[in-house]
Amino acid sequence: MKPNLEKPHIKILVIVPVLAGFWEELTKKELSKAARADTKIDVVGLKKGPVSIECEYDEVFAALELIEKVKEAERNGYDAVLIGCFTDPCIYAAKEAVKIPVVAPAEASMAISSILGEKFSVILPKIIGRGAYGIVKRQAKTYGFESKLASVRSIKIHVLDFIKMREELKAAILEEAKKAIDLDGADTIILGCGGMIGIAKEVQETIKIPVVDPIMAALKFAEMVVDMKISHSKIAYPTPPPKERKT
Repeated sequence: MKPNLEKPHIKILVIVPVLAGFWEELTKKELSKAARADTKIDVVGLKKGPVSIECEYDEVFAALELIEKVKEAERNGYDAVLIGCFTDPCIYAAKEAVKIPVVAPAEASMAISSILGEKFSVILPKIIGRGAYGIVKRQAKTYGFESKLASVRSIKIHVLDFIKMREELKAAILEEAKKAIDLDGADTIILGCGGMIGIAKEVQETIKIPVVDPIMAALKFAEMVVDMKISHSKIAYPTPPPKERKT
């Protein structure tokens, strides 16, 4: 039986946890091409927060509005929420806040990559210092994939330049991906930023190993768990107790 395209089977809210106006159009364009015909995708940004998330300090500025948008998605009848940033900001708090599935790019892409190969490398945007490396390593350890992480590498292009430098971005990712394979022993590559969306296929065609777009991985994971009628365990992520909380 063909899906009823007039009424979406799945509604997913994608929250890009940075200031609205920069990433929403590109994210919706690429996700709409990858989503099933009966999946409806809405993409929103934040009114308060950082223009990009590159460290844990940035995550704090995004946290409260992000959680409120997650709760609003459940109230508005969405089937799942996708947090559109590779740092997976507030992922555990978001799972506590709602019963609908909440998925995030790093968690989803590391899970998928652990099945596709033995070792994956994560390629990040240009970073300041080494803090972002630490975030990815802690993510891999927390999610249970520490033994699968071959390396964390970064390119020389800043995340805020990604939209206007798409060709240069592809070349830079390809250069680091080849190093990850030859020098680090990676057999799978994860693009470590939501702003790299839409580039994985072209890189994969050149290096001939799996290249995982983390936002796409999260989208497909969301569609899967909704189809299976399952969500995160409320034993693992219990609903926060009612109490006075001031913001």
